[in-house]
Amino acid sequence: MPGPPSASVGQPPRTADDSLIVHGWQVLFGMGKADPSKGLRVAIKPPPPGQPHGSNTSGLAVGCAISIVLMTLFTGTRLFLRATNRNLVWGMDDWAILLATLTAMSIPCMYCYKIVNAGAGKHVYDVTYWELANHQVTAIPAFALFYVAVALIKISIVLFYMRLAAFASRGWMIAHRTMIAFLTICALISLFITVFYCDPPITGDIREVGRRNVKPKCFNLVTLIIAFNAWHILSDCVLLVVPFMMLWQVQMKKTTKLKVCIAGIFGFGNVGLALARTIVQATAKQSGFDLTCTFQEPPLPFPTAILTSTMRLTLT
Repeated sequence: MPGPPSASVGQPPRTADDSLIVHGWQVLFGMGKADPSKGLRVAIKPPPPGQPHGSNTSGLAVGCAISIVLMTLFTGTRLFLRATNRNLVWGMDDWAILLATLTAMSIPCMYCYKIVNAGAGKHVYDVTYWELANHQVTAIPAFALFYVAVALIKISIVLFYMRLAAFASRGWMIAHRTMIAFLTICALISLFITVFYCDPPITGDIREVGRRNVKPKCFNLVTLIIAFNAWHILSDCVLLVVPFMMLWQVQMKKTTKLKVCIAGIFGFGNVGLALARTIVQATAKQSGFDLTCTFQEPPLPFPTAILTSTMRLTLT
C-alpha cells in the first residue's frame, strides 16, 4: 500500500496526520465536536471474514485507458489528416478540438492518480485515512474540467459549422458567434461555481477543513450537477437542430451534406447520454459513506468519448 503509515478508515487514527484528516471529515459532516481519536465512523461495514470485499479498481483503470486511447486515436487521426492532406485546411475548430482533447485527457489521468494514491474503486473500509484525504485532491478539478472539456468540444463543432455556413448570411454568422459566447460563459460559470461552491472554499485538502474547524456552507451537489447538465443538454439540442437547418438553407456539396447528417445523428446519441447521466446522478442514492467506491464520475464517459471522437473524425 503506497504512502506513509496510516490507519484504515473506521479505525482509530494511527498518526497525528490521521487525526487531522478524521477531524476534517467530522467538521465537514457537522460533527466538529466529535472525538477524532475514535476514528471516522462510517455506516458501511466490511463483509464477514472469508468473504470477498469487492473492488471497482480494475474496471476504473480499464475505463481510463480506453478513454485515453480513443481520444488520442480519433483526434490524432483527424489532426494527422489535416496536416498531410492538402485539400483539408487547418482551422480554429482544429485548435479547439486539440485543446478539448488535452483537457478531457487530464480527467482520466487524475483518476489514474486516484487509483494509485487514493484507493479509487475500493470500498471505504479498504482504504486508509491518507488515501481518503488524497481522494479529495482531484475531486473538484476533475468535476470542473469535465464541463470545460464539454464546452470546448461543442465550440469546436460550432466553429466547424461556421466554416460551412456562418458567412452564408448575417443571421448565420450572428447565431454561431452567439452560441460560442453562450458556451464560453457557461463553461466559465461552471468553473467558478465548482471552485467556490463552498464558503469558505474547500481547497481539496480535507486537513485544511480540520484546521479551520468551521463547517463550510456548500451548494447542494445534486442541484449543481442538474444545473450544469441543463446547459449541457440545451446546447446539445441546439447543435442537433443546426445541421438539419443547414441542409435546407445552405448550398453545399453532397459529401458535405452527408457529413452534416452524420453529425446530427451523433448529436442524437449525445443528447440521450446527457439525459441518462443527469437522471442517474439525480436519482442515485448513496449507501452509507463509500466515497471512494460509489462517487465515481466517469473520467469521460466511454460512450460519450466514442461518439464525440468518431463524430470529429467523420467531420474531417
